Amino acid sequence: MTIAYEVLPHDGQQHEPSATALHWPRTRAHSPTPTVTGTLGWDLDLLGPAPAAAADLVRMAASAYLADRSTSRPTTFARTIDLTVHTIDPAPWNATSGRLAEELLAWLTGDAWHLHAVSADPGDHRPAPVPAADDVMLLSGGLDSLCGAADHLGDTAARIHLSHYDGSTVIRHAQHQTSAWLSDRAQQPLRHLSVKFHQTRTARERSSRSRSLLFAALASAVAAGAASPRVTVPENGFTSINPPLTAARGGALSTRSTHPGTFARINELLASLDVPVTVTNPYAYLTKGQLLARACDRAGQPLLQAGAATLSCSKLDGNWYPGGDPTLNCGLCLACLVRRGAFTQGPRRDPTLYLVGHLTGPARQLLLDRRRKDIHDVRQAIARGIDDTDILAVGDFPPDTDLDAVVNMCQRGLQELNHVSLP
Repeated sequence: MTIAYEVLPHDGQQHEPSATALHWPRTRAHSPTPTVTGTLGWDLDLLGPAPAAAADLVRMAASAYLADRSTSRPTTFARTIDLTVHTIDPAPWNATSGRLAEELLAWLTGDAWHLHAVSADPGDHRPAPVPAADDVMLLSGGLDSLCGAADHLGDTAARIHLSHYDGSTVIRHAQHQTSAWLSDRAQQPLRHLSVKFHQTRTARERSSRSRSLLFAALASAVAAGAASPRVTVPENGFTSINPPLTAARGGALSTRSTHPGTFARINELLASLDVPVTVTNPYAYLTKGQLLARACDRAGQPLLQAGAATLSCSKLDGNWYPGGDPTLNCGLCLACLVRRGAFTQGPRRDPTLYLVGHLTGPARQLLLDRRRKDIHDVRQAIARGIDDTDILAVGDFPPDTDLDAVVNMCQRGLQELNHVSLP
């Protein structure tokens, strides 16, 4: 199954007539096209004066995200996606950088990718400069991103918090709540950049395995334009590794977004483009409970109530149940169980209202039935344990990884899950 797409600015000339054209508004001031809507135009005027190579990385990542979401995934075999991208400088993408990007996308999505770059008119838009920064930190609206930001509330670094959201108002609301809470407690004005980029029509593919590359590319472009050497991605190590809970489960590809192997590939790609930015996760050896404890030590008990407004759920399907609420974490998917386990460490009480506690009667039973596999697999993993073979089955690691520390961290993560009351 091979699909060909060409992503081009709305006023551009298509180069591959056999490919499906996906038109991208030139600037955020232009009207949405049948393909793309949001605040991010092809000119990337929202991001500041990013170097050409960093800007083209965003164009490549955004194009891959559009192609990924525009193609439903067969249940029996992988997709092959031929993607033509319009860039300011196509040379790197038709050479080493392009091959690295193909390998990274294959790692993230499980599909085969063939990238081609063509030259585009750069236009005459000149984005306004942005103040210098020491760090660009991702702010996703999840509990880990809140904890990572809270852990840095007391430092004096000039920092930009970056959020990406698609058509989900629920995620956007969580990001706004998190940003507002941090702003009230920051020692200096909080700089928050929020980027909306998604398809105009409903996506054909529900998963968003390529989104992590788009998020990292956006942050890297902002960092390069602000002379920041670093992008920080706050994520607990257990979720980043995503150890397989059972032999059959094998580790879901959708959670490779913050795997150490992903960051290593992204950093190799950035180096090939001479973009002087490194993407890091300083919490790679902490469980979610340890990250939460660290943030509470820094920000105090008010962090817990702020955490209740964050979204960790991998399903967010509350609207499917009679009397349900789409803004609630379900409480029973794997991501929610890891979240609940984090609150079992120490004296911290979980103030989150979960969908499983909100629903009653047949609606609650329907939720339990839909989450039966996650609950079963968690029980299996707790009984079986995790070793280095399980960790290595997820994917390769950078050479400097302390594998023993990773295994120990995953075992601690299992202990947190073991303290969660399962139905």
